[in-house]
Amino acid sequence: MALAHNGIIRGLNSIYLQAPNLPANDTVVARDFLIYCQCWSESMHHHHDAEEEIFFPEIENVTNVKGVMEQNVEQHRAFTPGFDKFYDYCKTCSPKDYDGAKLRSLVQDFAEALVKHLHDEIETLRALDKYDSKRVKQAYGRLEKSLMETDNYRIAPLVFGTADRKYEDGIHNFPAVPFFVPYIINYVFGMRYRGVWRFNPCTSWRDCRELAYA
Repeated sequence: MALAHNGIIRGLNSIYLQAPNLPANDTVVARDFLIYCQCWSESMHHHHDAEEEIFFPEIENVTNVKGVMEQNVEQHRAFTPGFDKFYDYCKTCSPKDYDGAKLRSLVQDFAEALVKHLHDEIETLRALDKYDSKRVKQAYGRLEKSLMETDNYRIAPLVFGTADRKYEDGIHNFPAVPFFVPYIINYVFGMRYRGVWRFNPCTSWRDCRELAYA
């Protein structure tokens, strides 16, 4: 879960850092960046919906503690209003009207609450070590399976493009996939929105790179 959260934060950082630096009057770049922001928002929305609908109820069953994940749900609610405004802007803004300062201010309205939640949730999960670890892992496995049921053309290139395979000296293989999958991500799923993925902080092979418009 921590690795998934790291990817969410990397994506958010890439949005925040690049938002004010897009070339003026370039509607193609603005269009692609707005789609990038939409994809990031959709990925995060899917992540938190799956937690609330699948993972959290299963953890309640494992622990037999009603509301054991309620703090996390409350934190979701804390950043949702600002996040929704950001997502609405990205969906409705015409590329010719793109305003980097406006978009960045919308990020600022929810980013602190979101990042706090992403860190706090890891501590909540660590506290589950006193329960049946096998059942907790099974619940997380079902969450992971649900997270994979998404639009691969809009989400898969983002997930791989915000994953750093050298994080902590490369001890993690995240996402855990066979060696050929990044090729599929790059040359199949990445093609439909090819211009969008220029804003990713990493390549499809999960190697960090310089931001295109930082």
